[in-house]
Amino acid sequence: MNLDKFQKAWKADASELKVTFDAELLSQQVQQSHDQFRTMIFWRDVREVGVSLLLIPVWLVLGIGFSLPWSWWLTVPVLLWIAGFMLIDRKRHPKASSDPGQPLLFYAKESLTQVEHQIWLLRNVFWWYLLPFTISLMAFFVHLAWNLTGTWWGCLLIAAPFGLSLFYVYRRIYRLNQDAVREQLVPRQEQLQRIVSSLESEDVGDAAEVDELVDLVSSLSENDPIIEGNPGAAEWFENWNRIVPSWWIAAMILLPTLMAAYSGYRFAFDKAGPVFFQSVVMAVIVFEILFFGRWYLTSKRYKEQPLSGVNSKRLGGPAIVVLVTLLVVSALAFAAIFSFVAQTRSKASSRAEVVSALDPPVNGGMYAKVAPFSDVRWEDDLPTIRLASTWAQLKSIDGIPIEELMSFANEQYGSTARKRFTEDFVEVVSEMGHDLDWEVELELQFPDGEVKTVRERMTVVNHRVAAINLHIRTQYHLSQEEPDATE
Repeated sequence: MNLDKFQKAWKADASELKVTFDAELLSQQVQQSHDQFRTMIFWRDVREVGVSLLLIPVWLVLGIGFSLPWSWWLTVPVLLWIAGFMLIDRKRHPKASSDPGQPLLFYAKESLTQVEHQIWLLRNVFWWYLLPFTISLMAFFVHLAWNLTGTWWGCLLIAAPFGLSLFYVYRRIYRLNQDAVREQLVPRQEQLQRIVSSLESEDVGDAAEVDELVDLVSSLSENDPIIEGNPGAAEWFENWNRIVPSWWIAAMILLPTLMAAYSGYRFAFDKAGPVFFQSVVMAVIVFEILFFGRWYLTSKRYKEQPLSGVNSKRLGGPAIVVLVTLLVVSALAFAAIFSFVAQTRSKASSRAEVVSALDPPVNGGMYAKVAPFSDVRWEDDLPTIRLASTWAQLKSIDGIPIEELMSFANEQYGSTARKRFTEDFVEVVSEMGHDLDWEVELELQFPDGEVKTVRERMTVVNHRVAAINLHIRTQYHLSQEEPDATE
């Protein structure tokens, strides 16, 4: 029903209609409530996406720095899922333009559509938000407990408290979301449904119907959510939209930042710290110059120009991308500092292994304590190595004949050449003039006479097992010569 029916009824019988009806005023109130609700949802989505993206570099640093098991990394795709889900959800449910001048029914229907979608999201929050985190975190807890105990009862004993804590926290989050649906969204939905039903009715309204409509709109406006408790949100929006008004400006900031990060990775210096640190430093420097330069020019340009309010309702897409990049770059900067400090401490303690798996095995004068074999025996001063459960005579490493390598090791280290080859494999090969990658090409001759070239990844586990085997044979004066066919 058109709102003019109320005006006609009021003109026809002013003695019976006791209220003054202003359709334009009611439209403005519903539009304001509509925009207020949209802004609240927008900032909720920004928080969810921003926190998810910020946690990814934190997860990487913790996983690498503490050498956590593979199950730790299951949470990274979960964080990407949450950020992607929120972005795709906003893309699939675009918000229609609510420019001034639209009829009251338009704002009411748009608000009702948004509220119903938010109710669906929160009622299903367990499936798209809580369940993925539950699976990844519990997998990590169980895996960690198994590694510590090696028994199912020990695993259950350690993992159960973590699982109960996770259950309590997520149960609390779920109930808070359902309380929000029941106490805030459902009443708002019912109010909007009654407003839409009243406006679409074909019956001629009377004073009671007009009173009810005005009361509903007033109640809707009075219960509007507060946007973060920040009265300066509109000013903040407009300032950011001034700094990054278009995708062209965003590209001028982001593309050089990405190029700088790649340059730091591609042309890293050995003595300048970890490759990760150098890459992040280059990106941070370029980003700060471009972003804060743009900020300065914008503030100078608009110094005498007051806020117009044109771009103050929400952040534009380019501004959001640059803002998220600022947060991610800040998190990466802290991670890079952590990597640099850790490597400095490691270097001071007798050339320990490399801090980050993103770096090469030889980095900044440091050598990773890794190896492609788990045991070494010797025949005529040439190594026979163990890969998994198979023994094979080593013929070359990345094309370097083993005879040349051992000749160099004997000249360099004398009687400790065999020990250094086993315990400091990466350093020995590097000192000869060849820096290894994490995967090495090994030419092997197997017991049946077959000669085969394989690519093997160097690991900390292999190095430790080989060092332990060497220590046991040395401690108990066991033979270090080539194993027989029974081993």
